[in-house]
Amino acid sequence: MTIAARKLFQRIAQGGLAGRFCQAPSSAIATSSSPSSSTTSTSLFSKAFRRPFCAPSQSATAAGAAEAEAGAAAAAAAPGGVEVVPRPTPIQLRRLFINSAVPFVAFGIVDQSVLIYAGETIDSTLGVGLGLPTLGAAAMGQVCSDTTGVLCGGAIEAAALKLGLPLPGLTDAQRTLGVVKRVGTAGQVVGVIIGCLIGMLNLLVVDLAATERAKKAEELKKMMKAVIEDGAQVVNCKRATLWIVDEETNELWTSFASGLDKELRVPLDSGSLAGWTAANQQMRNIPNVQKDPLWSGNAKKPQEWVPQTMICIPVLKNGKTLGVIQMMDKISGKDKVVAFDQNDEKLLKMLAGHIAIFMGDDEDEDEAEGGVLGAMKKTLGF
Repeated sequence: MTIAARKLFQRIAQGGLAGRFCQAPSSAIATSSSPSSSTTSTSLFSKAFRRPFCAPSQSATAAGAAEAEAGAAAAAAAPGGVEVVPRPTPIQLRRLFINSAVPFVAFGIVDQSVLIYAGETIDSTLGVGLGLPTLGAAAMGQVCSDTTGVLCGGAIEAAALKLGLPLPGLTDAQRTLGVVKRVGTAGQVVGVIIGCLIGMLNLLVVDLAATERAKKAEELKKMMKAVIEDGAQVVNCKRATLWIVDEETNELWTSFASGLDKELRVPLDSGSLAGWTAANQQMRNIPNVQKDPLWSGNAKKPQEWVPQTMICIPVLKNGKTLGVIQMMDKISGKDKVVAFDQNDEKLLKMLAGHIAIFMGDDEDEDEAEGGVLGAMKKTLGF
């Protein structure tokens, strides 16, 4: 087929020439040439053109017009024949946002809850026992939280599908659009933020101060043990005890005493020397214990060991008695027991002040820098 013929058929297919042939009057055809040539031309025209293109039906005409309009719109929107992906409707985008947000709300709740409880448990066990900082416990809790999220991911997504939320109905081509990706990401971000905020409600039922109290008690226990053991060596006495005031039971109790492996409790009003010191908030230096009237009141009780000299110093904080430092039998020379002197009184008052910093509600970390023993040894020049 020649190029001219191909162009002719294209114009005929577009309707340009068919209309002209169909609307041409028969007289024009008859007079255009001789009778024989006219008959031949009309016969060829009828066979080639009149039957396919003349007098089309109304439905065919409407369909052709619609296809022509659609083709023109597509050609105008996408020059060069590139396929155009229709933009999702607002309803589809809203459904996409909701479907993206709902699973991540559950993820946020699970993640935050596991983080809080796991971190609190680790902090109150390993943190107290091994001295693990709170930030380290939180990091370990995050590991547990992320692991739980991975394990529960499939279950959460399946549960979200069972809610019966209307699906956005996007095609594969629409899912590649930038607006679809942005809306989906925004839904996930909003969902996980809402879930984490809901998960933070667990903080209302968790005792946040319990771990801090446990850590403080453990640190205090270690510090007091070091103070009593090393303090007895610094002062050079046989025994040293730190009594703690228990206001709920109105007793003095201790587990920080040299040579002691169990807890002891003494009523504050029992007439003991430590009890008198705690009640009166005054130092008591006794050069001869057996001649002291308070000790005489307890002389009838059997004693495995009776001290000869004793000094008791109250541990005070803001006018409140927190405990009593009690040291007995200072040694001088070759196992000779002597009374505690003024230098010992100053040293023990200083020691009581440092202990009060750790035992009181308001701690001054600057004054306690280096710990109680460090401050005591610096003062004494050790």
